[in-house]
Order: sequence, then C-alpha cells, then structure tokens
Amino acid sequence: METPTIGDMMIAYAEDAVNFARHNFGVSLDYSNESIRQIEAIAEKLVQARPKGIVGKLFRRAPSEEDVQKVCKMLGGYIGEVHRRAKGGEWALNQEHQALGLRRADSWIFPTAKVHKRLSNGAEDNLWVYFNVLLEEPHGTE
Repeated sequence: METPTIGDMMIAYAEDAVNFARHNFGVSLDYSNESIRQIEAIAEKLVQARPKGIVGKLFRRAPSEEDVQKVCKMLGGYIGEVHRRAKGGEWALNQEHQALGLRRADSWIFPTAKVHKRLSNGAEDNLWVYFNVLLEEPHGTE
C-alpha cells in the first residue's frame, strides 16, 4: 500500500471539514470560493464558544491544543483545497518556516496557520478577507 502524500492528507482534512461543518453546524460546503464565507462563520462560532474569563474557564473546559490543531488542519485544508482547485498549487512542507503550506511557483500560502491565528486573535484575522486577498494576488504570500 502506498504511503499517502501531504496532498492526500490535506484533501482528507478538507473532506473532514465538509463532514464537520455538516454534522456540527448544518452547513453544506461545496468547494466554491463563496463557501469560504461559511468557513469564516464556523470559525467565529468556535471563537464565541470558547470559555472566557476565569469563571468561564472554571466551569467549561477549553479545547485542548490537539483539538485546536485538528480544527486548523480541517478548516485550513478546506481553504487551501478551494484555493488549489481555483489557482493550482501543491501541498508541501515549507522547510524554511517548518510549516505545512500550499506552494504555487515560488510562493507559499499557509491556510492552516491562518486558521490558527483566526481562532486565537478573533475577527481581525477574518478568513473570508484572507481568501479574497489570495485570489487577487498572482501568487499567495501568507
């Protein structure tokens, strides 16, 4: 049996995002550019669901770092797959940044890292805005 490539794994994470969105939020994702609005809405709901303040954290468990990383791979994989299907590219490990990204020619985008920023920083790292910036540029930069 062949070992799955990074691309195979990211496509699987994107499919996990489709299932996650459907089962947890009643959202159907179709790999269209417009579906990234729904990914942004899901990210906002996840941010809002996190316990806030000391009292909130006492009564509700915050997601583990492992849970956060899985969500970042799913949602980032989905964003990357939508972008890859629209603009081309290849999933790979960027040695310089030691990060998983989508390479197109000599440029990289890192959608899983962007999802992590969105979940950490809130709306200032809006995924819909990020995706539209990527579409406008000849090659991604983040």
